[in-house]
Amino acid sequence: MKKRLSAVCAGLLLTAALAGCAGAGEPRHAAVDKARRDAEDKKVTLKLVQFKIEITDKVKQMAADYSKEHPNVTLEAEVSFDSATLLKTRFASGDEPDVFMVQSFTDIADWSERLADLGREPWMEKVAPSAVPGMTAKGRKFGFPVAFEGYGFVYNKDLFRKAGIEQVPVTLTELKQANEKLKAAGILSYNEAYNIWWVLGQHLFNLPFAYEKDALGMIDKLYKGERKVTDVAAMNGFFDVLDMTVKFGKGEEAVGVTYDSQLFDFATGKTAMMQQGVWTINSIMKINPNLNMGMFAIPLTDNPDDTKLPVGVPGYYVINKNSKHMEESKKFLEWLHQNGQKYLVDSFKLYPAFTDLKPSQELGPLASDLSAYIENNKTLPWIHPLWPSGANREFALPLQKYVGGLYSREQTLKEVQDIWEARAKR
Repeated sequence: MKKRLSAVCAGLLLTAALAGCAGAGEPRHAAVDKARRDAEDKKVTLKLVQFKIEITDKVKQMAADYSKEHPNVTLEAEVSFDSATLLKTRFASGDEPDVFMVQSFTDIADWSERLADLGREPWMEKVAPSAVPGMTAKGRKFGFPVAFEGYGFVYNKDLFRKAGIEQVPVTLTELKQANEKLKAAGILSYNEAYNIWWVLGQHLFNLPFAYEKDALGMIDKLYKGERKVTDVAAMNGFFDVLDMTVKFGKGEEAVGVTYDSQLFDFATGKTAMMQQGVWTINSIMKINPNLNMGMFAIPLTDNPDDTKLPVGVPGYYVINKNSKHMEESKKFLEWLHQNGQKYLVDSFKLYPAFTDLKPSQELGPLASDLSAYIENNKTLPWIHPLWPSGANREFALPLQKYVGGLYSREQTLKEVQDIWEARAKR
């Protein structure tokens, strides 16, 4: 498990030998032209799998545009909420995608034996430096970063103003006071989607680990058995915040709340906050394009200097090294970078992880707040990619039991520790 801590140009060389393949008396240049025409006429189907369901329609449109610009290529895009399971099924059945999306660190390491090295692709030199470690395994670079993303509490500015909250909370005490003011004004603070494993077991639970002064050092010690999850300094702050989302939200019913329900209630003004990130902007705008909103970092302590926004790369496009269409797959990623401003930024509304792509003002208020945290160096790392593979999904189970009133903090952390140790041995 310790391994998680750690421009190719191709063309067809047509020589005089090709003349031997020509028909008797056929001019050499005619054979060359025929070979080129055959290559151009060859129909190729590229299969793409990714997990960002909130931009499904945008991805489908991008695929259609690519196919239109490249008549010999049909780009089939499949977007799945549970792409990890889909990928395992596809590879097991032999229906392997050519290009697919994985998360950083752990997924890159887990899939590395099946991935093409992209380190010499022409766009790689334009990748933002902080996006490189997450795509790197065994000294090689395997990924095309889709974006930088950040998450925290997305909030309704009008509801905050109605409750008399003049500034976003930057300490645990201020967060509790803000919730009390919302309650006094008859406003529900949250409707958290704790039915979804990554909302609870990955994003929210990432926070106490990311708050560590030496987060990587703590992770290393957890793997070595020199520390336990109970030693994570901000763990009590995490549970305090979790308790608030339950007390000032839907209570124990939160374990049944879905992602769609969470977004709908927030977008329609039924709740003042939700723990989500910049990726929700498209879904929110479809429901309520006039919502006055922002995003702030979730405090776990009473020291405002500790309060920072988790920022990372949610996923990387990678290429199946056994793809029968390797060059076409590489051409697609090169095209996507060349057209990144149009698709990654303007259409997908993502914060670019390439230095030659610029964030757009049209990305909306969530991206604007993300930019402010980045510019002011008030960011935290995404630590969950360094957890044992598959642990994030399993962590959600004891945390859901805690939300449902079945577990105490101590019972929850004991089960989390057991999951960590079991997964780390695999």
